[in-house]
Amino acid sequence: MPSHATSYFYTIVAMGVVALMITNAFKIQVTGLKAVSDRHELRELLEAVATEATELIAFTEATNATAKMSLHTTTLIGDKEYWIRLYSDATEAWVEGAFGEPWAGIPDYRVELPRGVNASGTYRGGFGTLMMNSTNQGGDQTVILARWESG
Repeated sequence: MPSHATSYFYTIVAMGVVALMITNAFKIQVTGLKAVSDRHELRELLEAVATEATELIAFTEATNATAKMSLHTTTLIGDKEYWIRLYSDATEAWVEGAFGEPWAGIPDYRVELPRGVNASGTYRGGFGTLMMNSTNQGGDQTVILARWESG
């Protein structure tokens, strides 16, 4: 004849296992939602940089002057470091970015800039303020991304 204490012990162990499974399922779901949120925030930041760069390019083109602007950005997105880079080739220019090291891997997102612009420079999140410098020299429109540290 089985003992009641043994039966209660197995019931408590089974309830503990079920509780751990439910807790882990919620943890996995929250981690997935956080990752989606972080990627969305990075995408919004890249779009903001592209918008500011486009406005800076238009101003420089209209006034035929050199212009600078700074943009205060977040140190981390979620708990991850990020990077932003301006890049151009012979046909187009764009803003790209991702999480992690700026010189490793491929970018997660890419936002187009106006055609005919020479774009360059990399900004690593958390290291100074994001700064863009735009010039128009002899019809060549150039925008450079860098960091600016006060001090």
